[in-house]
Amino acid sequence: MIICYFGDSITLGFGDEAGLGWPGRINNALREKGQDVTSYNLGVRKDSGMQLQHRWKSEAMIRRMPDTPFKLVFSFGVADVFSGVPVEQSLAAGVAILTQAKAVGDVLMVGPTPVNDKDKREEITALSRMVEGLCKRVDIPFVPTIDSMHRSFVYGQALNDGDGVHPTASGYADLADHILKSNTAREFFGLE
Repeated sequence: MIICYFGDSITLGFGDEAGLGWPGRINNALREKGQDVTSYNLGVRKDSGMQLQHRWKSEAMIRRMPDTPFKLVFSFGVADVFSGVPVEQSLAAGVAILTQAKAVGDVLMVGPTPVNDKDKREEITALSRMVEGLCKRVDIPFVPTIDSMHRSFVYGQALNDGDGVHPTASGYADLADHILKSNTAREFFGLE
């Protein structure tokens, strides 16, 4: 299976001393379960959904192989909030990305993560709820992270040890673990 991960610096794994981020840890877990995985972390720092809308397809298509399951994992929203992108534009980009991606491969959306700044965290939480609703409307599986990671002592400490937006390695490990415990993600990755 080929997996392309698209998103902002949280997807990229910025601040992770191990250089894996949550996508690298998910891939390691899939390999440990015997999955044949080729993965590409296509996260870009400060990439909003609008920027992602213009690049994801060309980057995905050159990584596709005939007769090989192709999976696309998207996670964005934190950079949208920090860049001041209006919610309507983030959601419009999300609709465009997710509906087009369904024609290319199997699609999973992972919700945005919390940050230490209370006002920004509230904006990200509101956006996450709207993206979850959008995913239901366009029939895309969604793994929420905002509440679980906000309540997680490990993730909170990793944010404090990082820059307040990007966790250190332990936070990315906690996030990957949360995603992989989700029935939605387990079904998507073939772990059921």
